[in-house]
Amino acid sequence: MRRRRALAAVTALAGTATAGLTSSQTGNDRLLSVARTPGEGGEASTSTERLLPGTVHETPLYAIESQRDGPTAMVFGGIHGDERSGIRVAHEVADWHPDAGTIVVVPETNRVAVENDTRRGTSGDLNRQFPGDESPTTSLAAGIWDAVERYDPDVVLDLHRSLGIYGLHREYVGQVVFHSAAARGKPLVDALNDDAVPWYLPFHRFTAQESTAGGPLLFQKAAHELDAATYLFETTEFLLDQATRTQQARLVTAHVLALHGLLEFEQAPANSTPSNTQAKTAADSTETSSETRADS
Repeated sequence: MRRRRALAAVTALAGTATAGLTSSQTGNDRLLSVARTPGEGGEASTSTERLLPGTVHETPLYAIESQRDGPTAMVFGGIHGDERSGIRVAHEVADWHPDAGTIVVVPETNRVAVENDTRRGTSGDLNRQFPGDESPTTSLAAGIWDAVERYDPDVVLDLHRSLGIYGLHREYVGQVVFHSAAARGKPLVDALNDDAVPWYLPFHRFTAQESTAGGPLLFQKAAHELDAATYLFETTEFLLDQATRTQQARLVTAHVLALHGLLEFEQAPANSTPSNTQAKTAADSTETSSETRADS
């Protein structure tokens, strides 16, 4: 716990120095414009329901359906209630317009933890309550999983935030996209590194890590039992201000939807300027991981 506090203190000091620089990185505005604007198919229709109604866990779910058939993607924010960038972006996604298929978004998955601004809710760490081939271990997890089974998504994205950087700080998993075997982890991190990581932050380049399906995390259970393409996204507080973390979560969400056909967007050729070339590091290589660390 002391290590976590110390890293948070260093992050706060260093982040003050870099906030103006990192927050100026605007990312791919053209992609975000596609996400926010109705396409040729016209306005999407949105329906709202309440998960776990009448309980302390009651939380809204939004289903945004395009006029054209396509895959279903589920986006989750707030499984850990103090990870605000994912919560904010998930709320934004409720106003996005898929060009095909359906986006289902739960912005405040662990409502009690979100309201208390804490990682854990009333029954511990929600993201450890989805064992493969078994029933969820708490009533909150069971209610979330009921919605997942009902929508039977083709794609699942779970938005998180770590304190440190994977491979640089022990125990932390920032700047990683964990993904299932069926997902498109490498193209996703390539796009993120082009769009969301400035050349002067080489240690913040994203890496893709394949994760074993069937573990106790929500995205692992969805991959194992539903054969979905699943992702767990981790940005970091280390040297990144809130605006930058939010932009990275925003861009990963848009790129996942585009990669799986919910948004019509053709990625522009990667910028090959010398500054980008110099920013290439060994972090570009994708390693395979059999587990996802406890920070997720």
